[in-house]
Amino acid sequence: MKHTQSIRPHGVLALCLGLLLCLCLALTGCSDVGGLVSAVAAGEFPVTVNDVTINARPQKVVVLSPSLADVVVALNCEAQLAAGSQTCTQESLRDLQKLDPADVEAITALGPDLVLLDPSSSGAEQALRDAGLAVLNLAPATDRQDFERLYAQASSALTGDGPGYDAGIAAAQDIFKTLDDVNRIVPKDTITAGCYLYDLDGSGVTGDMLASTIMTYSGVENVFSDLVGGQYDFEQLRLSNPHIIFCMPGLKDELKQDARFRDLRAVKQGRVVELDPSMMEWQGRTVVDAALEISAAAFPELLEDSSMQVTDPTENIESEVSSALTSSALAQDDVTYETLQRGDQGDDVLEMQTLLDRLGYLDTEYDGLYGEYTADCVKAFQKENGLPETGIADSDTQKMLHSTLAKPKPGTSPAPVTGGSPAPGVSPEPSASPVPESTGE
Repeated sequence: MKHTQSIRPHGVLALCLGLLLCLCLALTGCSDVGGLVSAVAAGEFPVTVNDVTINARPQKVVVLSPSLADVVVALNCEAQLAAGSQTCTQESLRDLQKLDPADVEAITALGPDLVLLDPSSSGAEQALRDAGLAVLNLAPATDRQDFERLYAQASSALTGDGPGYDAGIAAAQDIFKTLDDVNRIVPKDTITAGCYLYDLDGSGVTGDMLASTIMTYSGVENVFSDLVGGQYDFEQLRLSNPHIIFCMPGLKDELKQDARFRDLRAVKQGRVVELDPSMMEWQGRTVVDAALEISAAAFPELLEDSSMQVTDPTENIESEVSSALTSSALAQDDVTYETLQRGDQGDDVLEMQTLLDRLGYLDTEYDGLYGEYTADCVKAFQKENGLPETGIADSDTQKMLHSTLAKPKPGTSPAPVTGGSPAPGVSPEPSASPVPESTGE
C-alpha cells in the first residue's frame, strides 16, 4: 500500500519526448548519433542468405522495397546503392536513381551485383533471376526478435558474414533500445487502446505486423493484436471502442461521415489521427519516428510546457536523455510502501509479482501470495540491483521495482509495460492474470 502519492512529472516527460524527437531529427543528417548507426562492418565473403550466395561485397545494389531501403540507410550502407524504386523516398536517397520495379530491362542494364526486394515488391523477381541477377527476397520483421533477423540478413548480404552479421544485430538492438526509452516515458496508469486503419473496409494493422509492436512500445495497445493478415473485424473494433484511431491520410473525414464509426469513442472525442502508412511499414529508423508520432498523438500531455530552444540537437543529447529519464525514475522518492514479506497476500503482493515477472525474475504463475519462491525472486532482484539480499520487499526494494532504473534479470529483456485495467475487447497480459494458489509457492 502506498502511503503518499506523487504527481506525474509532466515537465520531465515533455523533456524526454522533446529530446528523443531532436535525436530522431538529427539522425537524418548525422552518421553516428546515439549509437543507432555504426561504422560499416567488414565482413566475410562468400556469404549465403536465404539460399542466395553472394561471393563478394556488392558495390551496385538495386533496392525495390522502400522498407528495405530504410534498413539499408539504418545500416549506413546507402553508398552501395545504385538505384531504387520510385517508392524509396527517404531524404537521404533523394539523389538516388529511381526506376520502375517492373522494368526488368532497365534494372538489368545497370548490371547490379545484388537486387533487394521483399514480398510486397516481388512481382518481377523470377524475371530478374532469369536475367542472371542475384535477387534476395527479405521478409519484413514481425516483432522485436524478428527485427534482429531482418537486420542480420540485410547486413550480412551487404557487408559479409561474421562482423557484418553482428553489426546488423547490434543496429537492430540499438533501435529497439530507443524504443525502450520511448516506452519508459509514456503513461502507464491506464491502458490506451488504439488501431491503425488503411481503409474502412477491413484493412488495418494486425498483431502479426511490426507496427503492432511499435504501437505497444508507444503506450498504445492495438485492438487488433490477436488478428493476423492485415484484416480487421469491424465488430471487434466496435466492442473494443478504441481511445484513438490512426488512419491513412485522407481517410479521417471519410471515417467521421461513416455511420458505422460515428459512435466510437475516438471519433466522438476527436481523436482520429492521420499517419502516413510509411510510418507503419518502413523498418529502418522510421520505426522510432513512428513510435514518437504515435506516443505524441496518444499522450499530448507529454508535450505540455515544452518550449525547448535547441541550437544543436546532437550536443550532449545522450546525457540529457539519461538525466531526464533518471529524474523521471526517481520521481517516486516521496512515495513509501508497506513492507511485504512471506505469508502476505493481496493486491500489493500481486502488483509486486507482476513487476518481478516483467523484469524476468518470476517465471511461473503467481496469485498474490508471498511464498518462498516469491521471496527467492525478490532476493535475486535485490542482488542484481545492489540492495540488501533479504527476500523481504521493504519500501526501498519496491521503489526500485517501480523505477525505470530497475535492472532486469541478466539475459532477459523487460516486457513493455501497459498497466491499468484492460479496455473492452483488450485482453490483459497473461502473466498478470491471477491464478489459483497452487503455484508451488
